[in-house]
Amino acid sequence: MICLGACTSQFEEINTNPNIPINVTPDLLLSQVIYVGANETALASWNKGNIIAQHTAKINFTDFDRYLWGSESGLWNTYYGNLRDIKNLEEISIELGNQSYQAMALVMKAWTFSLLTDNWGDIPYSEAISGKSDGIFQTKYDAQEDIYNGILADLATANELFKSGQGIQGGDLLFDGDIENWRKFTNALRIRFLVRISNKKDVSAELQSIVANEPIFEGNEDNAVMEYYGSQPSTWPVHVYRVGSFDEYRLSHTIEDRLNQFNDERLSRWFRPTDASIGSADPVFSGMPNGLSENNASTYNGGALNVSRCGQILYEEPNAVDAIVMTYGELQFLLAEAAQKEWISGDAKTFYENGVKASFEYWEVAQDTDAYLAQDGVAYDGKLETIITQKWINSFLTGFEGWYDFRRTGLPSFIQPGPDNVNGDEVPVRFLYPDDQQTLNGDNYQEAISRQGADDINTKMWSIK
Repeated sequence: MICLGACTSQFEEINTNPNIPINVTPDLLLSQVIYVGANETALASWNKGNIIAQHTAKINFTDFDRYLWGSESGLWNTYYGNLRDIKNLEEISIELGNQSYQAMALVMKAWTFSLLTDNWGDIPYSEAISGKSDGIFQTKYDAQEDIYNGILADLATANELFKSGQGIQGGDLLFDGDIENWRKFTNALRIRFLVRISNKKDVSAELQSIVANEPIFEGNEDNAVMEYYGSQPSTWPVHVYRVGSFDEYRLSHTIEDRLNQFNDERLSRWFRPTDASIGSADPVFSGMPNGLSENNASTYNGGALNVSRCGQILYEEPNAVDAIVMTYGELQFLLAEAAQKEWISGDAKTFYENGVKASFEYWEVAQDTDAYLAQDGVAYDGKLETIITQKWINSFLTGFEGWYDFRRTGLPSFIQPGPDNVNGDEVPVRFLYPDDQQTLNGDNYQEAISRQGADDINTKMWSIK
């Protein structure tokens, strides 16, 4: 009995692994949610976003480029999985009384839900990160209008919480603990989302209030980008692809046309001359049309040697590219559109030119931007298409932003479905819901499509109807 008592007196201490934490701290959760969200969006930019926006085209495995779309369940599952950690971050931050971490959780929550609703429309939102503890196993789908109201409310709350100036203990992969920069990012996102829903409601008063009274990005030093360090696991994800997978992605003829027309040196930053012309006195950048069949894509222009590959920074260099969430350049184009439509005061031309210059600076392209901006087709002429065209170029590797703008505005007008598309010569406007939603959440799935419309890639969501 004495021996047994001695064995059990320290049972809990003996059987507790000191290397496994029981409680997760906000800094660990914050770094996790930023990395997962930003890295997944960087991958989506490369694999899908650049294709839909016609920055790149595929020379093999062309189904997605032809709009033969299946369920994008990987994106859906990753974002919803990350939202569970974001919820934990918010709850722990409230428990600890740290308003800055709480605000960061709200911003990451708003941004993540925006990606989900912009890709699918009506989605699980108000009950989305509930579970057994809440007694909810099948989550309802909320209307996109309500989702955007919630997103904008969360960002407004975050902006107020950040005003406390409360410091954090680490984990910030975006701004290294700079709370004022988080405020700028928060308000830049509010502007992005207000413009996104501007087809459905008058956003002018809210936009003017933010621009006049709140901090927003002031230059590329404020960009919301996650830098890669250059060693695993923090490397630009495409760097570890096998070369064959990387080489499937080529220069799109659509963007090649515009960059060549404007003598735009971003062309040689993002792409390289054709293999057939490298080393010659006259290297050639040659793009291919989007949406070709497998056979037509693989034989286009005489084959792969005559179609430009993507640039060295996108493969050979592990940390030359960031995971882009939002940039100062994008914000300036948003403000240019808002000023052009007289939603805010300010000079649309100045905002527009700031956006162009910021893009060249961010991508480290040393071009004479004053001469560039004086060209026909680039010089500001008061037209929305001029603004959106440069914003579209700037959206390279920025999630699905080029596609979102095209759905909303129909611009740039030169984006057209490829010749071998299988979608009736229409650019799709949404992704299909994951297959398991029909089997595991069938009643709520059916309610959503009865409200929004058929689960089809051409069914318009609320913000673009």
